[in-house]
This record gives sequence, structure tokens and C-alpha cells, in this order.
Amino acid sequence: MSRIDGQGWGWLVLTPGVLFLLGLSTPSAAAQAPVVVPGSPVSNLQAGATPGTTVEMYSGRSEAPTSAATSPDAGGAWLDLRDDLFDEGVDLHTNISQFYQGTAAGGLRQGFAYGLKFDYFATIEAEKLLGWKGLFVNLHGESRFGPSVNRDVGSLVPANFALEFPRPTGGFSALTNMQVEQFIGRDLVVTFGKLNAADGVNIHPFLGGNGVNRFMNEAFVLSPIYGHTIPYSTPGAGFSYLRENDPVFTLLVLDSSGRPDTSGLSRPFRNGTTLFAHLRAPVTPFGLPGHQSLELAFATGEFSPFTEDDYVILPSPANRSPRRTGERVISYGFDQFLIVDAETPGRGWGVFGNASLANQQTNPIHWLLNVGLSGQSPIPGRVGDSFGAAYYYLAPSDVLREALRTVSPIRSREQGFEVFYNAAITRWFVLTADLQAIEPAQLDARSCFLFALRARIDF
Repeated sequence: MSRIDGQGWGWLVLTPGVLFLLGLSTPSAAAQAPVVVPGSPVSNLQAGATPGTTVEMYSGRSEAPTSAATSPDAGGAWLDLRDDLFDEGVDLHTNISQFYQGTAAGGLRQGFAYGLKFDYFATIEAEKLLGWKGLFVNLHGESRFGPSVNRDVGSLVPANFALEFPRPTGGFSALTNMQVEQFIGRDLVVTFGKLNAADGVNIHPFLGGNGVNRFMNEAFVLSPIYGHTIPYSTPGAGFSYLRENDPVFTLLVLDSSGRPDTSGLSRPFRNGTTLFAHLRAPVTPFGLPGHQSLELAFATGEFSPFTEDDYVILPSPANRSPRRTGERVISYGFDQFLIVDAETPGRGWGVFGNASLANQQTNPIHWLLNVGLSGQSPIPGRVGDSFGAAYYYLAPSDVLREALRTVSPIRSREQGFEVFYNAAITRWFVLTADLQAIEPAQLDARSCFLFALRARIDF
């Protein structure tokens, strides 16, 4: 594979200049300020930052950023247009993420690729716009352009989550989140609409980030074992119970066959319904914040390991296995801060881990686990930087392996490691160096090393 075109060579010219800027940039570059609610879009989400709810972030906030110097975005106040819209109850943000990533050794093919991802976010506060207290509308649009290395690795799990959606190839745009939220007091929020699963993970202080803020590998953005039960973008409704602005229990009813490139209204629930429950208990050992969580997902449709799956890259089988009714996934997870910033409570670094189990008769993944360390950079003075290091291991379904045995055999395991460092060049420009080592599931693929540079600019 060789895909270093003119744009790709531009990265080689850009990198030395960016590193020079890093050396000149102020060490105390401000941290990104997350704006997130269970299931909502989010921009500027730094690893190791504890997110808050929409009501928490917007209540009492009467002014938007008014200058390029104080705004966390490159566009500043957009010639006062952003301020005017904010005053009317419309808050807009967008970011562009550039990826230069390649398989340096191993995999199915070697080479580098350059791709682009645009994310557009809007929060509509109905109290300002219509006088309707507690009502918010969250929107997230996505556009992706250029190639990615995801089909060159030989792994079941994409190494670049952001460029896998809304479609894995070519240029494409879609509105992947259109979510209405009604807060009933400060402890209960009812939601419905077209929900983006990756946005929902952003309540986690270390995982999530949509592949543009934190880790790049899908195994550390959301769990690929949920491909049949929680599609990437799908119609749904439910509620979350909050305790001190922290989601404790969430219950959702979802369309198990939703797609990011459709509205989901033409043939809703054509392959059954998913019931998803998430219990997320806050814990404070030694006074440090953390969570213990349990997730259960059950889908009523008919599935096999080869049923269309948003999260897993599957070769074509020689013989498709029969579909069975029902799909079940159970997951346990934890996140625990080990160090908390004394000057900024809710920010720091810590550890996380997740273990998931599914029915191998219906799911391409039998079980999966990940563990890692992530959060605010421990380097003195670099308070705007963040880092992460994590490992995942998955066991493919035996049914999947048998069906692929004669055409594209796969191993009994796949495992990978990722480490990244986000350097805040300015408040609105973050440069990331990312390294992955993966033992792919496909037997034809060798263990590989991937290197990437990611540049995100917030507007």
C-alpha cells in the first residue's frame, strides 16, 4: 500500500514546525472545558476531566466567549455571531481532526494514509429560545474524507475509530446525533431521538472522546462487543437518574438495526429492539473519585456473528452461520482517579478497566477486556496536555472462526496496546502522537506497529 500523496507529504513539512511551536507554547495552556450529558455530543474533551451535565454547564451561564484570546476555539466569537446565537439559546462548536497514520511494520499491508474528520456540535437551550425550562436539543454532525489504515491491519477492531464513521471509506457526511433532553429537576433527565453511541461513552473520564480527543483505537473509545445491540447511531428513548450531576442509572430502548447514514424512520425496529441498562455507582476510596459500573444489553432480533455490525471488520465467510433469536451482552467496568489536581477538582489521572461477555452463537466477539492508565499530563506546567496507555484482548466467537476457517482463518485471540500524548499547542490546537502495537485476529496478518500524528483544531 502506498498512499502518501501531496497532502501526506504536507504532514512531513508541518511536523517540525508544529514541534517548534510546542517548544514556544506556554506550558500552562488551559485545559479543555467539557460540555457533556449522558448521550450528548461533546467537544474539547480532555482525558482525565470529569464531565458535567448540560444543566450544570449551562445554568447561570449568561455569556459566551467573546474574543479569540479568551475563547477555547480558533474562531473566537465568529465576528460576534457566536455571542448573538448564544444569547438566543444556540451554542455552536466545530472541530477538524487531521490524521496521518500508517502501518510501519506487519499487518496485511504497509503504508501511510492521510484522512480528515469534521465534527459539528450544537446545543439548543429551549429556556432562552422558547422559555421552556430544562429542555435541551443536542446535535452532532460528522464528515469524513480520505483513506484510513483500518483495512490494512487485519484486526477485527478498527485502529482508527474516528475515520470509521459515519462510513468507513470515501467522503461522507451525516447527522449522527439528534437528541432531545428534558431535565426534571436536577436529578432526572428524559431523552429521545437519534442517539450517537460514542457520544454516550463520553461520561467516562478516560475512555470515549470519539477518537479525536483521547485514544484512537476503537477498543478504548467504545466496546466493539455491542455492535448488534447498540448501533453507532440509532433511534432510541430512555432516562438517566443523576446524583450530584453524575449519571447513576440509565435505561434506554433502542432500535438494534439503526444506521448512521439514515434517519432510522423508514424501517424502524426491523430487526427487533434493544433494552440497555447501565448502573454506574460512584465510589471514593481514600477520598479519590471513581466508579464501579455494570451494563446489560438484550436485543430481541435475529442475529449471527455475520450480522451487519458497525464496530467489527469481518471478512466474507464461506458459509454463513444460521441466525438465532436474541442477543445478550453483559459488561463490568471501573474507573478510578489516583491523582486529582488540587487546584482543579475533577481533573487528574487514574486507571480504568472493562470486561464484557457475549453469546458466541450470535456475536463475532465472545469476550473482551481492556485496562489502562490515562488523564492529565504529569509533566509539571503542562496542565493542558493529556496522555493514555491501554491494552485490550478479545476472543473471537468459535462460530465465527469455524465459518471463516477455509476462506480467511482467524486466530483464537486479538490483542493490542496503544499509547498517546496530547500536546496543547494553544487552547484550540492539540497535536497528538499515537503508537499502537497489535496482534491482529486474521491469520494472514502479522503482528504490526502503527504510528500516527493527529492534529485537532477547535472552532
